Amino acid sequence: MKIKPILHCTILLLGASLASAHDHFAAGVDDLNSNGQPDPGEPLKLHGPAFSNKVFHLLPRPAGQRPAIKCGGHYALDEGARTLFPNDGFSFTALSDGQVEAEEENHAHTGAWIWMEILSVDGPAGAAFGFWEAGRSTVADTPTRSFITGAPTGAFRFILSGGIDSADEDPQGHIHGRAWTADKPGIYQITMRLVDRSTSGPGGGPWHAPGAPFVFRFEAGPDFQPSLSRSSGTSTLTWPSRMGIWEPFQTGILFRVLRSTDPAAGWTSIGQVTGTTAATISFTDPSPPAGRAFYRLSYDWAEPVQP
Repeated sequence: MKIKPILHCTILLLGASLASAHDHFAAGVDDLNSNGQPDPGEPLKLHGPAFSNKVFHLLPRPAGQRPAIKCGGHYALDEGARTLFPNDGFSFTALSDGQVEAEEENHAHTGAWIWMEILSVDGPAGAAFGFWEAGRSTVADTPTRSFITGAPTGAFRFILSGGIDSADEDPQGHIHGRAWTADKPGIYQITMRLVDRSTSGPGGGPWHAPGAPFVFRFEAGPDFQPSLSRSSGTSTLTWPSRMGIWEPFQTGILFRVLRSTDPAAGWTSIGQVTGTTAATISFTDPSPPAGRAFYRLSYDWAEPVQP
């Protein structure tokens, strides 16, 4: 008897998600002379929690959330509450010189106009990594921007400062709601740097030099491809069950198990099981066909609606 598992997904569209606490990684200056001032020419620097050894997890989400996602993606991370890796959410900001918020240590020079530049995207071959800009994941079914791994990014930039290019502008910025995403399971390394695009600095150029490149690491997964074992006339499918489970609206992804002796002729549902935060989940077919059989998982997978 030959039994082959096949991966499949389906999509539904309902539901909502919660807001959650998250880290801030803030653009400021590298105070090279330790004088406590943002001197012209000093390079930009990302301040905040340590991230060099941190991995940010992009997870599949339960059904009932938008936008509708096609089979094969996306894994995602935003600022919504979730059961697994609840502290992974983050946003990029820029420190205030005191005009918008209380003056923050290591802020950039007044008039600095700070952007984030994506230098390279490395990950599984042929995969796409990108993000929905603030608020876009509630209305757009495709990310605002995506990059194919290993391909040039064109030094793509997105803004961190909240204002405009003006000599008296506070460099402050704080944009919530960016949702990071990838369409294949695996490890992604995103190399970025901070750049000042202002034209009010010395000689009509920027106030600050670009910052040193740094790397954010993301892990997208799991891959729900099942394995199969046979014992005493039964067949058992086992697959990873590590998932987000956005609370309190969902209790886990509902997996439907389908079987066929000829995929071209159609599939029959033989049961269902709800995923949890356990490492794996299993389903046993108590009476598999005597001949060749194929199995397929069908699950509802989509993105969240913001309140």
